[in-house]
Amino acid sequence: MHSDLSNPPRPSALVEVLTSTFRNLAKAGDRVLVAFSGGPDSTALLWGLTLIAGDLGLDIHAAHFDHGLDPDSTRRAREARRLAMELDVPIVVENLAKTPVDRGAESHEALARRHRYAFLNRLATRHQARFVVTAHHADDQAETVLLRMLFGSGLEGLGAMRRVRGRLVRPLLPLRRAEIAKALQTSGLQPVMDPTNLDLSTPRNSVRASLLPHLERTTPNVCPQLCRLASVAQRASRSVELALRPLLELRPIHDVAGQPRGAACDRRAIETLPMPLVSPALALLHREAGVPYPASAAARAELERQLRAAGSLGCDCGAGWRWEGDAKTLCLTKTASSAGEFTYTLYAPGSVDIPELELRVYLTRGQLAPWMFRGRADRAGLADFGRRQVVVRNRRSGDRIRPLGCTRSRSLKDLLIDRRVPRRERDRLPLLVIDDEIAWVPGVTISESFRLRNDPSVWIAELERSDKTVLEPTGNAGAVT
Repeated sequence: MHSDLSNPPRPSALVEVLTSTFRNLAKAGDRVLVAFSGGPDSTALLWGLTLIAGDLGLDIHAAHFDHGLDPDSTRRAREARRLAMELDVPIVVENLAKTPVDRGAESHEALARRHRYAFLNRLATRHQARFVVTAHHADDQAETVLLRMLFGSGLEGLGAMRRVRGRLVRPLLPLRRAEIAKALQTSGLQPVMDPTNLDLSTPRNSVRASLLPHLERTTPNVCPQLCRLASVAQRASRSVELALRPLLELRPIHDVAGQPRGAACDRRAIETLPMPLVSPALALLHREAGVPYPASAAARAELERQLRAAGSLGCDCGAGWRWEGDAKTLCLTKTASSAGEFTYTLYAPGSVDIPELELRVYLTRGQLAPWMFRGRADRAGLADFGRRQVVVRNRRSGDRIRPLGCTRSRSLKDLLIDRRVPRRERDRLPLLVIDDEIAWVPGVTISESFRLRNDPSVWIAELERSDKTVLEPTGNAGAVT
């Protein structure tokens, strides 16, 4: 049992680093979502945040992802829920087994990591959290630098984990694991341990259990030195990025529904860069596109070969992403794999997730507005159809629609061809179907039956990426922090 939390002790190192971080970042009323495994580090983080929440006006929530990597993970999820309740913190728990999975060639650990970060992104967007906070600390940073060195990473990779990137915050990076454990001892809380962290076949666990302790026996300050290396690499990487960004003319790429699907840059700028700057330039293009990791050395070598050939190019660069280009432009886009058939029910007003597309579809009531008559790919205004059940699905054989302004219905297939929707995107369009009639084809048209007229009350259909702000995975799959 833990001690009385009505007047809890305030462990100085933990409280000081959390207070200084959020006093500079946050304002009163901000919602903070804590990635909470229930392990020692995340328990200390969640507890510490509850100690400062009142002073800073923070609204603390917790999120636990049951990775299912071992038979005991369900029990740990229950324990995580218990710990959060003990700290009077609302918590959401999600199980990987209940998450639609497209595994491909990923290891189970990589799959769990990808879905954990997608879960955090989705939940942060749903609950309007300004920050997502993880418990990574200085020892994790040192391990990450060693792993990046072993894998031959460049400057960006050696920068390892950033303390703040977008809404992702790692406030404990200045603290060692031992400092966090010492603070946690005063709480009386009993964290849970994850046996998957003892699996030495996982590279990070091997570095943590063997390589880093060996280095510390011969060089006691190796952890601070590795963290300093990361800081130096981050500063250098920022300087390189500031110099490269105006040269590359980076710009986003969107799909037909207006959703981000990559980024493009000036190919000639890449070709004229000194060779040592090509890799940082490609890494910048990857970050702009939202890719969590830069391409492998083998993929970069193939791209550089095609660049020297001076013709059109096409090269896979891993994790479902591909470089393509012509004489002027280099594009990095996510490979549009077939979504398969999907059908989801939405009760208006409301929303529904489309995991196959990493999208959420909203239907809300609203007032007539000028933007509804200008046409947008990601949202549309529809004539009032009352409160009823709506279906969101992709296309089927024989689908027809009466496009806006037309007197007769048309084959949806012919319409998509006429509107020059790329073949690879046609099966990925989330169609809004009302009473068996296609009401909205995002980025293409709405049905004449749902044309806006003079009624001031309308329905607003919107698409939003479920991972609206990309959080960067750290390569620490399944680890309890």
